[in-house]
Amino acid sequence: MNTADRDSRLYRIFRELQEKGLIDRKRRLVRCTFTVSLRGCPALNCIRYRRSFYERTLSRASDDTLRFVLLHEEGHAKEGSSFLSGLPALPVLLCLMLFGHPSLQEGGPGGTKFFFIALLLLTIFFAYRTYYCRMCDEEFTADRYAADAMRCCYRTRDPGALLQNLLSGLLAGTSTPRRTGSGYLPEMISGLFYSNPDHCPSIAERVERVRDAADPEVGDPVASRTGSSLWR
Repeated sequence: MNTADRDSRLYRIFRELQEKGLIDRKRRLVRCTFTVSLRGCPALNCIRYRRSFYERTLSRASDDTLRFVLLHEEGHAKEGSSFLSGLPALPVLLCLMLFGHPSLQEGGPGGTKFFFIALLLLTIFFAYRTYYCRMCDEEFTADRYAADAMRCCYRTRDPGALLQNLLSGLLAGTSTPRRTGSGYLPEMISGLFYSNPDHCPSIAERVERVRDAADPEVGDPVASRTGSSLWR
């Protein structure tokens, strides 16, 4: 069985959601080895996924679960910030610019080198801190988009149950026993970059917000569009 056969159900559901107008028809579903899971990318107008992640965690999921996942990532791609998706690359670009500066070449002033290195570290600190804070807010927006679409177009009574089962399964699949004494340094580093130790919204909070947002008067997200201008 080739790769296309293994991923055919994911592509079939992706095309189904496009036909219903829930995913932009210009959006692409792209296999990418440089992403760790499945990500909506507004800057590239695509949803990227890693095949090994799909096969390990999503290949046996129900069709409704895959619909929710793809709609969640469409929420990121549709409502997310292109600047935010490119923010993690900022320190890399700055690093390339600074290390090519004449002052950092051999024989340059020591004070100038220290200044540029400090500037680079501060940029990394604030760029990633901003990234994780904003991503936290985007998770709720993407959850809401997926839940509204499933509720209106697939008559799913409780999208929160889909979200809870999905996140619980992902958490169980990624959790590994931690060796004694080996977790302090990573936790200390993550505490510097994230606004709080649990920078990602908790499962309970995300499910609660999806269920609180349930409103019988919410209209069909397809009907709420007025042409293609609302799509990026």
